[in-house]
Amino acid sequence: MPSSVTNLIADLQSPDETTRRFAAEDLGDCQEAVAVEPLVGLLADPSPAVREAGLEALTRIGGEPVVRAVLPALRSEQVPLRNAACFLLSQLGKTAVEHLCELLADADADVRLFAVDTLAGIGMHAAEAGIIRALADADVNVAAAAAAALGEIGTCAAVAPLIAALRADSWVRCAAAKSLGEIGGPAAMRALLDLVQDDDTLVAFAAQKAIAAADEDYAQQAFLGEGRWS
Repeated sequence: MPSSVTNLIADLQSPDETTRRFAAEDLGDCQEAVAVEPLVGLLADPSPAVREAGLEALTRIGGEPVVRAVLPALRSEQVPLRNAACFLLSQLGKTAVEHLCELLADADADVRLFAVDTLAGIGMHAAEAGIIRALADADVNVAAAAAAALGEIGTCAAVAPLIAALRADSWVRCAAAKSLGEIGGPAAMRALLDLVQDDDTLVAFAAQKAIAAADEDYAQQAFLGEGRWS
């Protein structure tokens, strides 16, 4: 390891904010894997400028080493560190998807929730299968987040699982209804029409909003009962 890199890593521990920030920026330029762990430590730095420099440096380095080093931060009780980790993983995109999908089976419901939210932020269809499985999560917040995420990244493959989720908790049903409207298609619209008269007023309202927000032709013909979805 070049002595310059060693010195920069040492500077990350400096009491001077500017020194830490400049060291992080330079380490990002060096692209040295040995700097990854020390840079991850900056994500909890008290200085916003230093945290931002650490994030940018890790994003520039990228790759599997960064993903593996930052994943444990999703378990942190420090909100700024956890949020920074989620943001960084979303920036790393495809490299992080497989690892995040593995976390959908984690024993900690909070970790599963962060994984779903981060996958939604990445927005890649490669995450769809994992998120569909998360629709059945025992934690209602995780299941609802999965339902919402599928509206952002889901394809027609998500429609049937979302329709099945309409039998779940009220919060999950509302999220599923919104996503069905975003994905659209005959099966989704039929399911939403069935919900308009649902006994749960929140679900019925969510279905109405989903239909109204869908393609204008879809919504008009659905409300007029012209049989397009029969």
